[in-house]
Amino acid sequence: LCPGTVQRSSSSLVSLIVTEASAQIVHAGQACVVKEDNVSERVYTIREGDTLVLQCLVTGHPRPQVRWTKTAGSASDKFQETSVFNETLRIERIARTQGGRYYCKAENGVGVPAIKSIRVDVQYLDEPVLTVHQTVSDVRGNFYQEKTVFLRCTVNSNPPARFIWKRGSDTLSHSQDNGVDIYEPLYTQGETKVLKLKNLRPQDYASYTCQVSVRNVCG
Repeated sequence: LCPGTVQRSSSSLVSLIVTEASAQIVHAGQACVVKEDNVSERVYTIREGDTLVLQCLVTGHPRPQVRWTKTAGSASDKFQETSVFNETLRIERIARTQGGRYYCKAENGVGVPAIKSIRVDVQYLDEPVLTVHQTVSDVRGNFYQEKTVFLRCTVNSNPPARFIWKRGSDTLSHSQDNGVDIYEPLYTQGETKVLKLKNLRPQDYASYTCQVSVRNVCG
């Protein structure tokens, strides 16, 4: 070496770290833990017609790929097929048929894929349908006729609807009026409550209202 010449050498070590994928589902809106058949699960509630937004937060190296699926098929019923591969799942104007369990699957080729799920409960309440039926029967050898009227109120809803029958502004209950009976008939489509007016009395000739409502499963 020539006098005054300085020679340096250097080396660097590059460490490539790979980690398994992990995932977490987050959302805006109301969710709660519901217990059914001794099994507790987290339920996200949304009204029919609103926009559903679920986000799958993932970590891992290499960056995991995300795919959304839904119980008994793909989650692409009402939105573009490419959406199921995004970390954010968005469904505009969600329909009642799109409720169910949604799965976020994140995988990057390292270890086993990470899978998280959430149950989406779509709530709805249709307009009730009110129909009237009447029976007339002879009693005690035609001494008089007994007239019975059945008011049938039917509605489609989720969760199950609550019914209130009113005569004018008064709420009816068979425990307070032995001239009426309120019951659920068998073998009917939708949810139905029947108001039976037994052997019509003068006060039974009035205006009747069937009020229906639903309660959020989260209270």
